[in-house]
Amino acid sequence: MRLLLMRHGDASWQAAKDSQRALSEKGRQQVQKQAQDTSIDWSIYEQLFASPYLRTQQTSQILQQTLNLNWPQTNSGLITPDGACEAVQELLLEQPQSNCVLVTHQPLVSCLIGYFCHADIYAGEPMMPASVAVLSGEICARGCMQLESLHHAE
Repeated sequence: MRLLLMRHGDASWQAAKDSQRALSEKGRQQVQKQAQDTSIDWSIYEQLFASPYLRTQQTSQILQQTLNLNWPQTNSGLITPDGACEAVQELLLEQPQSNCVLVTHQPLVSCLIGYFCHADIYAGEPMMPASVAVLSGEICARGCMQLESLHHAE
């Protein structure tokens, strides 16, 4: 199975709360460019999980519109910036084993790469806004996946 981890695009700091930060114009363009990256096979993914924060919701929406896809989307408070890898693992293990996209935040996204690929939350690659990491493995569990590819936005 494959797990595509994506950090939201560049976001404005103009908001009353962190959860209300919107994508900047640059962030919107970054997400569109990633969606158009032909080295990523978006068609193999069957569902999408997103943080309920505004910038991740906007990222998910732009992805689906640009790709002309309508993945079933689950919004989860478990994948916010301070989410726990163990809780994300449980969320994914409760789902049918399918290829999925997870749109989230830093530092969680880097921690998930480290957790799933190296069994160490501190070993994950740094993820810039709109960066994408594709992981593959038999199961979404600690130390059971491999980093297949990494795509940073321009």
